[in-house]
This record gives sequence, C-alpha cells and structure tokens, in this order.
Amino acid sequence: MSRPLMRDAQISFAGGLNTVSDDLALQPDQIRLAQNARLNEYGAIAKRNGSVKVATTALSNAPQNGFSWARDSGAVQGMVVANGTLYTANMLSLPAASWTSQTGTLSTSVTPTFASFISGGSTDVVYIADGGKINRWNGTTLTTDIGTNTQAVSVIKVHNQRLWGTGNSTYPDSIFYSGLNNGDSIGDAVTSGAGGGQIIVRTFSDERIVGLASVGSSLLIFHRRGISRLTGFGQDDITVQPEGVSSQTGTIAPFSIVEADGVAYFLSDRGAFAATEGAVASLGTPSSPDPLLPLLQGMTEANLANVRGVLSRRTQEIWWFVPGYGIYTYHLTLRAWSGPWVGEYLNTACLWVSPVNTSADQFVIRGNSTSAYDVTVSDYPSATSDIATFADGSTGTAIEMVVQLRRQYYGDDTLAKAFKWGYINAVLGSSASIVVEWISDLGAGTETITGAAGGTWDPTATWNAALNWGSLGTRSYRIPLSTTGYYLDIKLSNSEKNSVTISRWQTEAFALGRR
Repeated sequence: MSRPLMRDAQISFAGGLNTVSDDLALQPDQIRLAQNARLNEYGAIAKRNGSVKVATTALSNAPQNGFSWARDSGAVQGMVVANGTLYTANMLSLPAASWTSQTGTLSTSVTPTFASFISGGSTDVVYIADGGKINRWNGTTLTTDIGTNTQAVSVIKVHNQRLWGTGNSTYPDSIFYSGLNNGDSIGDAVTSGAGGGQIIVRTFSDERIVGLASVGSSLLIFHRRGISRLTGFGQDDITVQPEGVSSQTGTIAPFSIVEADGVAYFLSDRGAFAATEGAVASLGTPSSPDPLLPLLQGMTEANLANVRGVLSRRTQEIWWFVPGYGIYTYHLTLRAWSGPWVGEYLNTACLWVSPVNTSADQFVIRGNSTSAYDVTVSDYPSATSDIATFADGSTGTAIEMVVQLRRQYYGDDTLAKAFKWGYINAVLGSSASIVVEWISDLGAGTETITGAAGGTWDPTATWNAALNWGSLGTRSYRIPLSTTGYYLDIKLSNSEKNSVTISRWQTEAFALGRR
C-alpha cells in the first residue's frame, strides 16, 4: 500500500502580510514576509519597482517636506523645502536639469505643510505653513509672513472654500480659518473684510490639535487622544460647534494622515486606523491583524512624529514610512498589507504624490534623508533598481525581494511527512531567477529556477481571437524538495535588476509512519 499523498498550497497572496498570528492561525492566502514586494489586485505578489532621480543634481540639504503643484496651465511644478530654502523643478520634463533655489527663508526646524488655493479670490497659489505666519508661492516669487493680523500655523488644509490651519504654539487647542477663497486672511478677524477667524475646540477639554483632514462635508480635527469634526458649508461653516468623533483614538504622528475616498487613514500608538465623518475603526481584524501595531507600540514620540504617509493612486495603496523599518503598504482593494520596503526607503525624509509626465500618471515622490539628498520618483514602472538615472532604470542599486510563505502543515501538524515536489507559478523575464529555500524541523535545501526553464501555458491556444492563454507570461516550475519533517517553511527571493511576479505555490508530500 502506497503512502498517502498530501498537498498544501499558498493559494494566492491576497491576504497579505500577517506577522502577528500563530503559525496555525494564518489564512491560506497570508504570508510572513513581503520584503520589497507588493500585492497586486488579482492577489499575486510582485517585486516592487525601482526609483529614478527627479533631477540630475541632488539638493544641497536634507529635504523637510515636498509638494507638487498642478497648475491650470497644465504645468506641474515640484516643490521641496530643505534647510529653510524653497527649491522648485519642472515635473513634466524629467529629469530636470537641477533643483532651482528660490529667494526667501522658511523655518529650518518645523516640517512645512502645503496647500494649493486662491489668493485674493482669483489667483492660484501654493500656501506654505512653517509654524509662523502663512507664506505664499505664486510660481515665481515666494512671499513670506503674510498679513499683520494673520495667525501662525504649521498645518494647513483646504476645506469648503476656506484655508484652515492649526499648530499655533500660543493657541494649541485652536483652528484658524480664512475668508472665502482667500488664503491670505487665515486667522485674521481684525482687518475689515478679511473674513478670517479662530475656533477654540473644546470637544476634549484642552487637548492639543496636531492634524487636519477634509473628509466629505467634515473637517476632521486630530488631537493627541481623540478626533473632533467641524461640519457646515460656505459662509455658515464657521458658526458650527465642533463635535467629537472619538475620545480614545487620536495621533501623535500628524504626517501619517492620508485622505482617500472619503476616509482619513492614520497611525496612532494603537496601530493603523480609518476615520470617517462619524466613526473610527482599526484596520486590524482577528483574522488579519495589523502588522504595524507591535512596531508602533515600542516607538518613541520623536520617531512617531517622523512617520510619513501618502496615497499611491496608481497602485491603490497607502504607504506608511515607519522609522527604522521602512515602508509598509496597505492595499485599498484587497484590504491587506505588504512590506517592509527597505533599501533606500529606510532613509525616507518625506513622501508626496505627483503627476510626472504628460499621461498624468500619479507617482509617489520621496525625499532622501541621507547625505546624497536625492529626490526620487518611487516605484517607477521601468526602473529595476533604486536611485537610478531617469533614462536607464537599471543603473542604480539592485533591489532584494524576499517573500516568506506561511508555514505549511499539510492538514496535520502532528504527522511527519516526506516532502517531494514544490510547484511555483511565476512570471519571470528570460534573465530573471528565483532562489527557493526551504527548511523543516529535520532538513533544509535550496534551488534556483530561471526564466529560461519550466513549462508554460500554450501561448497559441485561444479562447477567441482576442484572448490568448498565458498572455501574462505565467509559467509553472517544479522544484525537488527531498527532505522530511512535520512542517515546511519556504522562502522565495530575487536580488537581480529585474521584475518578478509570483501567483501561487503548492507542495506535494507523503505521509510517514506505518502504512
């Protein structure tokens, strides 16, 4: 009598990263590690793309924060503040020759925030808040410390035709607003006709305000330990009293707040959360725990303040930079995590999003905190290495992808098995390879598969004249395992300058013991 054949499989990767649950509790589509890898919308996992330099020359100082301004003319101007100096570059013709420094001095110690809005009711400008009076950039000239009676702010947000601000050291529990369509008047309740003013938010006593988000008809007001909201429209919105959304969950990571589809996503010392106009909910669930929670709980307040978040519209992901760990991504379609992204991402100073070419694709822009001070277009499709030149995406540093699958028990964690074959479905270029490593409690091994080997779906067979089988280039590879044990751990890696996508893994084993 032959030994029973047993199978276990990583049926897909749609469940994403689970670093919290016990091995036996992981779902069939969850994984333990997705280093430099991302989930795609059909549940496969792929090596992240590389990055290319925005300009041929780097900044002379570490970037504090950046912004991209899409003007009515169709031009897109990149803006970075570094050591109090504003630098600009044309984002529609990359790589730019260099970053151009502008006349005028901003704060060197406060992380600035940006908002494109209206000056004087008619002129498109970008406002810059740096902890003092508001500043304005009109495309050619930086005007600093505007207005005699305006108020100092460090965080600004456009909501219901007004510019809102907070972060005033004298009034830490207040938000300030401008007149309708006139950001120059933020907080100015004295000058005749200015239309600005101040609201003291007493929803949670004297709790300091650290961040703002515009969600639906509400302006969400983030405290260190709670969230309030201000509702209303047009000229009447300033008469509405703020009300509480949550008294328990706020944030001390103001730059983690990311707006997407009527929701404000953010990180707190209690993990990752989503806030709507009426409620706050954790992104973690019993079956899919939040992988950031154990990281954030052990972080200092200074490191939490250095967390950065951004929405990657092109890939439907929220990226969060966590100091010391790199980038973790949350896929808005799959509601699942991947990461960490390491390499250059460990040196992230700031993140923002921008269209960078005539097709208006919106990419994430990243400022590098190391001595090079490069600003890069991150996750650029044609780039296979990090901090490459724009013309050749392979000139930079190679990216190492490492994916660790869930532990495979073959339906019985008490029964010893003889592992025979592993099967992987992947998309590999002709020169690409995947290193497959496995280890059990009784043995280990390694094998390398290449794009030149393995079977494939018949690319000539058709469903109809327009749809070919194998059109994605998926091929099936078989790996001899030849070890025994009660479980099997599998790691898949690639450290070359190329792209790799993996859609499935399956293992065959035979039960040991008496026949």
